[in-house]
Amino acid sequence: MQEVRKTQALSDLSLSVPEGSVCGLLGPNGSGKTTAIRILLGLTRANSGNAELLGAKVGGHGFTNAVRQTGSLIEGPALYGRATARQNMVIQARARGLSSEEAGIDRLLKLGGLSDRADTNARGCSLVMRQRLGLAIALIGNPKMVILDEPTNGLDPSGIVEIRGLIKSLPQSGVTVLVSSHLLSEVQLMCDRATIINHGSVVADGTMEEILQRAGGDGGYVIRVTPDEVNKAYAILSEVGLTVYQMPGGELSVQGPMDDGSQINLVLADSGIYVSELRRNLPDLERVFMSLTHDPNAPVT
Repeated sequence: MQEVRKTQALSDLSLSVPEGSVCGLLGPNGSGKTTAIRILLGLTRANSGNAELLGAKVGGHGFTNAVRQTGSLIEGPALYGRATARQNMVIQARARGLSSEEAGIDRLLKLGGLSDRADTNARGCSLVMRQRLGLAIALIGNPKMVILDEPTNGLDPSGIVEIRGLIKSLPQSGVTVLVSSHLLSEVQLMCDRATIINHGSVVADGTMEEILQRAGGDGGYVIRVTPDEVNKAYAILSEVGLTVYQMPGGELSVQGPMDDGSQINLVLADSGIYVSELRRNLPDLERVFMSLTHDPNAPVT
């Protein structure tokens, strides 16, 4: 008989999503993001602990009503390919016991930018249109909360921008959003809060500003010079009391008493080095994420 291995997906995971926020749920592949979402929606049963959705204990009294007030888009929209965008929404509305008018289908089609594609079969829609339709379906019934798992997965840059704008607008309609994504730059632009998990446990949780502060508050500048001048620029800046780090790609991170980029530029120019780029070293979600989830003992693949 083949041995069945048991894997603990989550361990002492504790997180909350404040009302009216767009909260990002982040973590490496296999960290437990999708498992946490499935438990929250009652799609997977946890063998210990408690989970609540809109104040109702998962599986307990009031949970069915909480699910009805929650829209979701998990692992891509489930659509009927031969049905139009409007017909797909009508089907989903009726499954919730709502008429087209009660569901506000025309309003949701407009919100999703689908009014001019309402009569197009789902299989004839582009990927971004299908994702927009999935989001519109998730908003049927005026949900209090929407849970989205990788809503921009597979989209091109313009599609990502479209979906990001739609998600950011949801709190204006009174919708709280929990979104899982591996696109860290998008989460930084889209969300006002973030929870980072690793190996099934929370390693960081708070507002985006609080999370980004973990990248280091020393600020400073990033400069770029020609490859053959990197070492010389490093030595010159170090000699005047600045702390200098060489970054991937040949850039130099510069921190210290000079709080004006023009001063750094002048020091280098006096030595015959002219920078091709100088910018503020702003906090970066990717830097925080890697510092909290990277395993230094993991093999390089």
